[in-house]
Amino acid sequence: MSSLRSFLLVAVLSAIVLTSFVAALYGYRAGVDAADALFDAQLTDSAVLLSGLLAAGRRTDQALATGDTAFQVWDAQGRLDLRSAGTPTTPMAPFEPGFRFANFGGHRWRVLVRPEPAAGHWVMLAERADARFALADSVARESLLAVLAVLPVTALLIWLIVGHGLRRLDRLAGALSTKAADDLAPLDTADAPAELAMIISAVNGLLERLDGALGRERRLTADAAHELRTPIAALKVDLHNLGTRLPTDDPLLLRLDADTARLEHLIAQILLLYRMSPEQYRAHREPLDLTALAGEVIADTYAQFEAKGQDIQLHGECQPLSGDRFALTTLLQNLLANASRYTPAGGHIRVQIAPLPDGGARFEVSDSGPGLPPAERERVFDRFYRLVGTRHLDPAGSGLGLSIVRLVADLHGARVEFDDSPFGHGLTVRVLFPGRRA
Repeated sequence: MSSLRSFLLVAVLSAIVLTSFVAALYGYRAGVDAADALFDAQLTDSAVLLSGLLAAGRRTDQALATGDTAFQVWDAQGRLDLRSAGTPTTPMAPFEPGFRFANFGGHRWRVLVRPEPAAGHWVMLAERADARFALADSVARESLLAVLAVLPVTALLIWLIVGHGLRRLDRLAGALSTKAADDLAPLDTADAPAELAMIISAVNGLLERLDGALGRERRLTADAAHELRTPIAALKVDLHNLGTRLPTDDPLLLRLDADTARLEHLIAQILLLYRMSPEQYRAHREPLDLTALAGEVIADTYAQFEAKGQDIQLHGECQPLSGDRFALTTLLQNLLANASRYTPAGGHIRVQIAPLPDGGARFEVSDSGPGLPPAERERVFDRFYRLVGTRHLDPAGSGLGLSIVRLVADLHGARVEFDDSPFGHGLTVRVLFPGRRA
């Protein structure tokens, strides 16, 4: 059962029903025994009364006879002296003092055999047993109906009590859900019940270990990226000096230049990915024109499109958006760089910006490159993942561009989607920024 509250309600209510049933069963048995004792006592009193009537000389067949009772009077020689109407002429029970059950007249009877030595006769007084059982069943039924009648009230009380008891758990869940991504401070254990204190203590221990692990990862990433910049700069100086001694088209020199550029780009992307992480980046939102910002990014990076003879177009009018300028610039740069790298020379790239019904914005980058198979469209967000067979199209790629795009989108509450390109082949990357109404 997915709900702890429902589980407790069903479990406690089941226990109450089970114990109530056992109590009702015990009460039924006790009621039957009590009714038997009561009816036996009444039967004894009736037998004494009948003997008194006989001693007084009142000999009527209707004495004490009803539809539920019958009697016989036998003399000392075993002859039937007196009986009620409808009573058999044979003894209802053996001539042995005491109570016993007997069957006659189509019914089961409780028979009292009582000797009267002073009067010289035996009195047999019988009462129908089904009357006794009906009384006991009535008592048991009333008890069971009373239990069933209060079950809804009991269930409501249990639901409210359990809900009140789980309120602290709800507050704990609320405290955890409202924690910021970079908030690894321990939870307050003040006034927490013993059961929750153990959970809070375990969560605090996990937060402490997670904080330590993230701290070590951040330090390692930052130190490695920064420390690698120095040898990269020295390597570029050495390659420049080497280029003065070798022909500009020397294959080894060209390969070294390309590898150095790729390594420099990888380190820059790692630093950017590190800076864009929620625990590091503090977004500063401001009113922006997304179309104007896209135009600035295209103008700044136009050289890479011109070098490959690619046709790039920007469609869209003024599109207001509240966002972080640096983060959005990084997102646009990575999307445009990816489109340029995977689009062949002379290909087409189109940037389109349009409003959304909720007041948000739709940003699309479409290219005429090889496209992206649907099965791979979720994996490209993984860090350092690159589609097999496309490395020759992007030899300087690092596999981190779309990871950074998703980070920036998450910072703005946006969603990244992939679609087929309108150019007939290629890919469309769509970023949907929510509006204020959303």
